[in-house]
Amino acid sequence: MKQVELVNGDLRFPALMAGSGEPVILLHGFPDTYENWAVQINALAAAGYTAIAPALRGYAPSCQSGSGDYSVYAAVDDLMVFAAQLGGRVHLIGHDWGAAVGYLACAQSPETFCSFSALSIPPLRRIPQALLKVPEQVLLSGYMQFFQLPVAPEAWLKRGDLSGVDTLWRRWSPDWDPGLYLDNAKHTLAEPGVIKAALGWYRAMFKLWKKDQRKALSWLGQDIATPTQILIGENDGCMSPKLLEHTLVESDFSGGVELQRIANAGHFLHLEQPEVINDHLLRLLNNTRCD
Repeated sequence: MKQVELVNGDLRFPALMAGSGEPVILLHGFPDTYENWAVQINALAAAGYTAIAPALRGYAPSCQSGSGDYSVYAAVDDLMVFAAQLGGRVHLIGHDWGAAVGYLACAQSPETFCSFSALSIPPLRRIPQALLKVPEQVLLSGYMQFFQLPVAPEAWLKRGDLSGVDTLWRRWSPDWDPGLYLDNAKHTLAEPGVIKAALGWYRAMFKLWKKDQRKALSWLGQDIATPTQILIGENDGCMSPKLLEHTLVESDFSGGVELQRIANAGHFLHLEQPEVINDHLLRLLNNTRCD
């Protein structure tokens, strides 16, 4: 495994990379780091793939937007540039925000993605309606409203030794000791500007007056022609598994979709149950070759 960089304009995204063969991009979420994909990278490389996990926009000083643009539209643009740099056709694996970006990218450019594995996030298209039927998700997502405030969210996350980050990890993946994974995430989030940038993703969500944000949201109404699997931890404390009853509609996925419920796992399921998750990831990859 080696440290590399992907580039979009003047932004430079640190990444981990290993292997040779068809490219697989792995996108992390919040509050996490690209470094925590290491187990998956090694497994994919051993199976004959080129696995590359970049930092999301803002998660390193070198890829922080001078304009403060942390919209999903910008994130999809980053991903499309990465895919082009890797040959134009790639597999995609995304967790949390990485999965959200993946749903939008696959809807907008299905020809780019040979397969898509979405971890911990149900299909986005029908979430607004699902919230009316799963009110517990409104409570679980309360942190998103809190993150809209100025100053206070940064202070809460940074207090002590980033104890706010500890709180989120332990709430979202209960009954699990994250150990080094949490240390890795906190090391990344402690870098200059990273927490502000990470919160910028949430603050961009509701800026519907911006043309790019409205355009990205319009992609939600499009069919997903990329073969897709959704992996959800049964103990997820961030996104209620009950949402799947109202968001997973097979006709929204013309390329096919499978659901995998992962026992004894919460929101960070790929770190909690790596062997189980890797088996699912490789099964889809092996069944959806890019050639």
